Amino acid sequence: MKFFFRMINPFVAWLLESRLHGLISFQLMLLEITGRRSGRIFRIPVSYAKQSDDLICLTLGENLWWRNLLDGSSATLIYKGQRQLAPVQVVANDAANIEAQMRMLIAHNPIDAFFAGIRLNFKLEPNAADLTVAATRHVVLRFGLAKASSSAAN
Repeated sequence: MKFFFRMINPFVAWLLESRLHGLISFQLMLLEITGRRSGRIFRIPVSYAKQSDDLICLTLGENLWWRNLLDGSSATLIYKGQRQLAPVQVVANDAANIEAQMRMLIAHNPIDAFFAGIRLNFKLEPNAADLTVAATRHVVLRFGLAKASSSAAN
């Protein structure tokens, strides 16, 4: 699966920044994160769900890139074709909270269940046992849109 994402992510990132972003920006956004030690810029397409003035996404805890956000910093988002800097809150090691956020993400975009290893029933409701296990393996990222600032730099 990681090989698949390495191959497809550059195209998805290009699409999210193009005028054609509307084809996928209703469920995907692009994160630009600067490595704390390396200074390298990571460009990661992620699925999201909007909750009030926040955008919620998740990633596997074993992925390393999200650790660059642990210090309460901000990340650049390309959200619906607009580049903005948004503060981020990382939720790790809180299975109940992560499980609730995963339910919301799956309701917004059921394909997220497949990537999280969660089976869905015929009503597209997540399997409770799968959800419990997945919540222990994932991290939730909450980006504050209300506090986000637009950037003219592209």
